[in-house]
Amino acid sequence: MRKQNKFSAKKKLASAVAMLMVSTVMLSSATYAWFTMNKEVSVTNMQVKAKADQGLLINEIADYSDSHWDEEATTNQEAGIQLHATSTAETNSWFYAYSKKSNDAAAASASANSQNLSGSYNTLTATPKTLQTASAGTSALTEVYYRDIDGDSTYDDGEGYYVKYTYYLKSSADAISPVLTSGGESLQIKDVAVEGNTGSANLDKSLRVAVVVNNRAYIFAPLNTQAGTYYVGTGHTATTPLTVNGITDLASIPSVTTDGTPVYVYLYFEGEDANCKTDNVTSTLDNLTVSFKFALVENQSAVECNGVEVSA
Repeated sequence: MRKQNKFSAKKKLASAVAMLMVSTVMLSSATYAWFTMNKEVSVTNMQVKAKADQGLLINEIADYSDSHWDEEATTNQEAGIQLHATSTAETNSWFYAYSKKSNDAAAASASANSQNLSGSYNTLTATPKTLQTASAGTSALTEVYYRDIDGDSTYDDGEGYYVKYTYYLKSSADAISPVLTSGGESLQIKDVAVEGNTGSANLDKSLRVAVVVNNRAYIFAPLNTQAGTYYVGTGHTATTPLTVNGITDLASIPSVTTDGTPVYVYLYFEGEDANCKTDNVTSTLDNLTVSFKFALVENQSAVECNGVEVSA
């Protein structure tokens, strides 16, 4: 294990920076609001790097005794996959839809589902397929969640809806106890951004990055300048994508002598985003860098957690 410096739990520290390198190709679609009902988004050459600054350690596995707890965790997944558009408010309940009308507004209202949906939303029952197993010092667990369309009980390219990555964080010294009160420090998700060729059409604005910490989801729309609200069905909470920070309610970051706490990162295309409405759109996204930072931030006043609770 790397020799660790000791840091006070009260001291402000910069923390984990995750870099998601994503190369994607948008295929042409017909005139459907959820364009991926007939076509898929091709995703290839995913390279994921997660970094931790002073005071925090990161690993691809949780085991406290592993020798790879340090400032960086990586994932390399080169095989191409295809993703349909989906919709979620909190990363546990997912939905998909069949288009009924062409050239119809994609966003639902607070009282009704979108007009373009045939009947109502379809609940997505997804099965995980491991694209990359967790290997300390090499790769984080990477899974694509898919719906078995042809009934062969195996994953086929073109059946996927979202990709999930798993990382683990802990302190490099004593346990850290973030708080939401004035005068303390809260753990925040900051600086979510996308760099690279984001294409010439608006379709790429439906890209979502969801970070789940302590059973709460923080959903960002890094390529969309407006935070739209999406309704994903009766009984499910609407979510507004974050455009600035995600203030987490994580009460404790484990000490260096214990296993790490899991952090889940999801990439998907939000079907209820108005930018998923398209008339024969072709867009290409290459070598995207999706980045975000975990940081302990001094609270000038009391703050509130703005994550959405993940349903049971």
